[in-house]
Amino acid sequence: MIIVIDIGNTSIKIAVMDHWNVYKAKRTDVGSFTADLQRLHEVYPEIKEVALCNVGKFPKELLQYLKIKFETVFEVSQNIQLPFNNHYQSLTLGNDRIALVAGALYLSNKTKPILVIDAGTCVTYDFINEDKNYYGGAISPGLKLRYESLHNFTANLPLLTAERVKEIIGNSTETSIHSGVINGLSLEIKGVIKRYRKSHNDLEVFITGGDSELLVKQLKNRFFATPFLMLHGIYYLFLFNKNL
Repeated sequence: MIIVIDIGNTSIKIAVMDHWNVYKAKRTDVGSFTADLQRLHEVYPEIKEVALCNVGKFPKELLQYLKIKFETVFEVSQNIQLPFNNHYQSLTLGNDRIALVAGALYLSNKTKPILVIDAGTCVTYDFINEDKNYYGGAISPGLKLRYESLHNFTANLPLLTAERVKEIIGNSTETSIHSGVINGLSLEIKGVIKRYRKSHNDLEVFITGGDSELLVKQLKNRFFATPFLMLHGIYYLFLFNKNL
């Protein structure tokens, strides 16, 4: 067993993992991190290893705290060994995208091409073929950014919170915004998947991220949200590098 930590832009997720199993998953923040981690460690005092992925603003003193408290602190970065062939042409491939691709590989049937969709602050699309070649994908604004853009760059449109919509036609300003944002992103995702399946009809699709559950209900398609995909990826990368 190890403790896995996903440090995102808006929150931190911590959990204990043992192969396929995720225990005591909890969402926290920088202010509550030390106390929540301590409570978790009291339940599993035998754990001596931590694996983390950081894309947020994680204070250096908290990282130093982890290094003092645990024997091993593994960090996802571009300098680690990867379980796939990275053909991305930029040096700025995010640690979160590395972990998500690894998580999909860990959970997949290993013989099909994969599309990973992460519906968070941004929506990222990442493709890896059946030979474990990673090429990249796409990045677009997430639901929150779309709502905020309509509010911030217009004079009169209100700032709304995402909710599921049943109709394409909005009959008020609020329902029109919801239709535009929710249906717009849903149709984008459907279109991207359809485009990939034109050349890869056996494509396996994973959807994760904070807005994934709402979008999966809206999409009504043959895939499901995978809430712990990032955690599985961090864990897999830890195992992969430990066993080299």
